[in-house]
Amino acid sequence: MAEISRDNVEDIFARICGIEAGNAYSELIDRCISKIGSALTVTVLTEEQAASCEYAAACEAAYGYALEAASCERLVMSEDGAVRRGSGSLLTVEGAEALRKHAYAALAGFARLGGFVFETVKEDV
Repeated sequence: MAEISRDNVEDIFARICGIEAGNAYSELIDRCISKIGSALTVTVLTEEQAASCEYAAACEAAYGYALEAASCERLVMSEDGAVRRGSGSLLTVEGAEALRKHAYAALAGFARLGGFVFETVKEDV
């Protein structure tokens, strides 16, 4: 019986985000492992399924990390020396979301993740 390894999730998260593994993101990683674990529809994981879960938890954490980074305002200096506020790259968030969706697809068949987004469409009359 295989289990989701927190150390593996932390290492994958650090690799995806290009940061050093450490305790700074422990809460984020733990929440993501819990989210993946609670979505499982099986009680026993194969080694392959556990590895897919670890990757998905790391991708979920990377997505949260990207959202946090994008929400921070940073001072940006232009070529003429003017300082203004800027934010993190939304492309990073989009990339992290695509990575997360890819990882979730590997869990099809033994986990329920994702959801539905209901949108209303307004017709021009």
